[in-house]
Amino acid sequence: MRLLLKIASLLLMTLTAACATAPQIEVRGVTIDETQMAQGQQLFTQYCAACHGVTGQGQFPDTPLEPDTTGRYGAPPHNDAGHTWHHDDELLIRYVREGGMGDPASFYPMPPFGSQLSDDQIITIIAYLKTLWSDEHRAYQQRETDALYSQ
Repeated sequence: MRLLLKIASLLLMTLTAACATAPQIEVRGVTIDETQMAQGQQLFTQYCAACHGVTGQGQFPDTPLEPDTTGRYGAPPHNDAGHTWHHDDELLIRYVREGGMGDPASFYPMPPFGSQLSDDQIITIIAYLKTLWSDEHRAYQQRETDALYSQ
């Protein structure tokens, strides 16, 4: 019985620690729950990973922020190696909905997904991307988003 209580106590402490370290993710001021986060990861895998990489490492992981031999930049990384976290929620949602906004001579164009994904689905993808960032990057991005809404 004592051993069972010790195991249960250890399991409870482990679960509590795991829950305490999981980042709270918000998009547009709404906290995203675990179910939505899992949906976002699944949608990212289905719609985005072919170009942005399964772990968000970008189209050219060895040189993610440099042009290839054609002189064009590939799909950017969305993890800490990239700069996605520099942008507020509204711009990130707009990129997914409307597609890449860069010059096609300099960037491989990103197709728009607004006709394939609902805004709620796009929000879950953005939320999943936020799990790929450090706490500092999430905090920076949250300040950028907050500044947008405080204007």
